[in-house]
Amino acid sequence: MLKRIVVGVIAAALAITVIAFRDTPAMPIVLAVLSCIATYEIEKCVQLKNKAIEVVSLVFSALVPLYYTYAGALAEAGLNLPTTAVVALYAILLFILMLANYEHTKFEDVAAVLVASIFVPWAFSSLALLSAIDTRFPEEFDGYHGLFFILFALFCALITDTFAYFTGKFLGKHKLTKISPKKTVEGAIGGVIGGILSSVILFAVFDTYFFTVHTIGYLEIVILSAVLSVVGMCGDLTASVVKRNFGVKDFGKLFPGHGGVMDRCDSVLFVSSALYALILLTRTVF
Repeated sequence: MLKRIVVGVIAAALAITVIAFRDTPAMPIVLAVLSCIATYEIEKCVQLKNKAIEVVSLVFSALVPLYYTYAGALAEAGLNLPTTAVVALYAILLFILMLANYEHTKFEDVAAVLVASIFVPWAFSSLALLSAIDTRFPEEFDGYHGLFFILFALFCALITDTFAYFTGKFLGKHKLTKISPKKTVEGAIGGVIGGILSSVILFAVFDTYFFTVHTIGYLEIVILSAVLSVVGMCGDLTASVVKRNFGVKDFGKLFPGHGGVMDRCDSVLFVSSALYALILLTRTVF
């Protein structure tokens, strides 16, 4: 128990340090490393045996956060990569590598690698994209919105999980799902309420003392935090399904008592990517 608490405190301190240096190369480098580790953990979970696919996918997963962080600078330098074409060629390359070692590589292996090395790194990249949201929508957001959205995503994922755990522990009576027998309906409701309350408080602080542009209201924060809290819980359950399918308890052992990167970041990845996607949709479509 003590080891678990110590590792949790160290991980939290590292996260705070990265956020503090979010406008420096430290953030994309950390995101690239985390993406590579998380992809590796998933590939080990699914028991990928094709070393060529493993190497190519790990390199690709590490490059994704770096690309999205510096895409603007690359475009200014005349290197504007068509991401759809790059992803298509990457998928074709993986299938070719599957053919080269078809006796030990299944289609399901390549499908798992595609999910692991495309969605997971993009989800990590969404933290960098949220951090620089004012450069994407300069008329709607200022420099403080980037920090707010990162903290907002973390609150909706981590505080929701914390409230759900304690509410379920003391008040839980009705099982939520067979996927995770310890999760309860009461815990889920408590988690959503905790996520909303913490997000509203966070927004109140930023809106009062930091924001110079006020384009978001309390109603939008309440709705967003409720939706993202549910998304975060779905991310946690999704990771549980994957681990159960392959008969493993944890994706990795990087954090003693806490599992690996994917075990710690599953809900955060779902929430941050969903938040960035919702911001894009509401600001460009509607």
